[in-house]
Amino acid sequence: MKKLLLGLSISLLMLKATPLTLTKEQEKDWQIKTQNIERSHALALGEFMAEVTTPPQQLHAVSLPFEAQIKKLYVAQYEPIKKGQLLADVTGREWIEIQKRFIADAIELKHHGHLAERKRPLCEEGIIPKKECTSANAEHQADKIKVAASKALLRGYGASKKSIHDLFSKLKITKTIQVRSQVTGTLLKLNVRSGKSTTPSEALFVIQKKGALWLEADILFSKAKLLKHGESVELAFGGEKFNAKVLLHAPSINPETQTQKVRFSLPNKGTFLTGQKEMLKISVKKESLKVPKKAVISLGGVDALFIAKEQGFESVAIKVVGEDVNNYFVQPKSELNGASIVVRSVAILKSMLEGGEDE
Repeated sequence: MKKLLLGLSISLLMLKATPLTLTKEQEKDWQIKTQNIERSHALALGEFMAEVTTPPQQLHAVSLPFEAQIKKLYVAQYEPIKKGQLLADVTGREWIEIQKRFIADAIELKHHGHLAERKRPLCEEGIIPKKECTSANAEHQADKIKVAASKALLRGYGASKKSIHDLFSKLKITKTIQVRSQVTGTLLKLNVRSGKSTTPSEALFVIQKKGALWLEADILFSKAKLLKHGESVELAFGGEKFNAKVLLHAPSINPETQTQKVRFSLPNKGTFLTGQKEMLKISVKKESLKVPKKAVISLGGVDALFIAKEQGFESVAIKVVGEDVNNYFVQPKSELNGASIVVRSVAILKSMLEGGEDE
């Protein structure tokens, strides 16, 4: 700790030292070169490996509430799927049993319906007691409730309105039931094959609905904290540049890599694919100063630049807040406004500064 404090103290003394003065001949011999500092309206945070992911709300899983056997498949993995498209024919013992129950309830409903209808005029004419009609109507209403419950159960098993209507009118059991898609999209996962038996609630098909995807990256926490939730950023990914929004910061940091997962929106263009991994360049709309990396020196662990003054060259401490391949992006500072910085032979000036301090 003492060595660290001593190093920082020496660095601060260097940065406050008298400007280095060179003759015109020295500047020429040592090829000192300067350039005006640039102001940037976008802060490049760097490059990070990123992956395209699918929002959970865009994944639709098709499952069955009963044990079934796949009799026939009509689709293959990665095929485009339309809403209502037939995916498979399946069969199962529970499917047969629920149809039997529905048929029994339907027969009772029809029987008590006929009885109530026959008794109604007899009760109106006083031929039979009205309580018999009341009892018949009550039985008929109870059967209606039972049939409605059986219909709901059939719909839960995946039966269509037409198949339920046919079953009610024909009272004939069908061995198989058609599994159809409720959404439009792409068949992302196919977890079954013909002849395979399935378990209740097992995802037979996973369909990715159409819509915008997400982009997720593990970013150094020192950079990730500069990104604010909901702010607009500029991303370069997959050969394209586009504006996006910061959707989420993970609530924890990876202790080994000191990175934080950050999620961005993606344009709904269909040019990105789930699982796609590439380097991601991130820029935020923030004022900064752009300086070449070759112009930055380290004085005892403190980043600095040499700026040209009338009386010579002076070192100024800087705070690097971003970078790209060739440049650092520096936090604005009054000493750097309109400054001309040294971009060649910086090491010579650093050596002279450090040598001067040793004397």
